[in-house]
Amino acid sequence: MRIKVCGKYWDLLFTDLDEETRGECDSPDTPKKQIRICNNVKGEEELEVLLHELLHAADWSKDEEWVEDTSYDLARILCKLGWKKGDKNEDV
Repeated sequence: MRIKVCGKYWDLLFTDLDEETRGECDSPDTPKKQIRICNNVKGEEELEVLLHELLHAADWSKDEEWVEDTSYDLARILCKLGWKKGDKNEDV
């Protein structure tokens, strides 16, 4: 799926990654950049990993601690509000 974050485009892929990695985001300056999410993570963890990588895409300059804390908090809040995963094949 092709997504736009802060005016730049990434290909968002759900793919095989080791469970320790869980997600990866290419630098905003990388040609044909991708965000890769491990297809073995599900539910709230998947939301957290996705938010984590999207935050990297949105602001590459933020440090890892800020990204981890923010993605964790946002995932918990969204799940408490009833977030439910939809069809990941829709264009965003």
